[in-house]
Amino acid sequence: MTSLVRGLTWPVVSLLIIGSTHLGAEMLRPELRELIGPGVVMPIYLVVGGWAGYATARGAGTFIQGLVAGLVLGVLPLALQLVGFGVLLGRGTDTTLTSGLFGLLAIFWGGSLGSGVAQARRGAMPA
Repeated sequence: MTSLVRGLTWPVVSLLIIGSTHLGAEMLRPELRELIGPGVVMPIYLVVGGWAGYATARGAGTFIQGLVAGLVLGVLPLALQLVGFGVLLGRGTDTTLTSGLFGLLAIFWGGSLGSGVAQARRGAMPA
C-alpha cells in the first residue's frame, strides 16, 4: 500500500494543479473550450498516468498496483468533468460524462504503460 501512496502523491498534486487551472481558465474565458480538447489533454493524461504507474511499480509495487494507481488517478478528471464543468459551468451531463470517462481511460492506459516499463526495467515477470 505504501508504494501506491508514494507513487500517487506527486501525480495527484500535479493533476490537481492542472485541473484547477484548466477549470479557472475556462471560467474566465469560456472560448477556451474550443481549444482545449481531447488532442490537447490526451498527452497530459498519458504522461501523468504513466508517471503514477511507473512510480508505483518502481516503489516496490507490482504491475497490478501500477494499474490500480492509474485507475485511482483517473477518477480525478472524471470528477473534474462532472462537478467542475458539469455542475459549476452548467455543461450537459452527456458531454461531461463522456469527457470524464475519456480522462479516466487515458490515465489508466498511461498507468498501464508506466507500470509495464517499470516492471520491464526491473526484469520482473508480470504479476
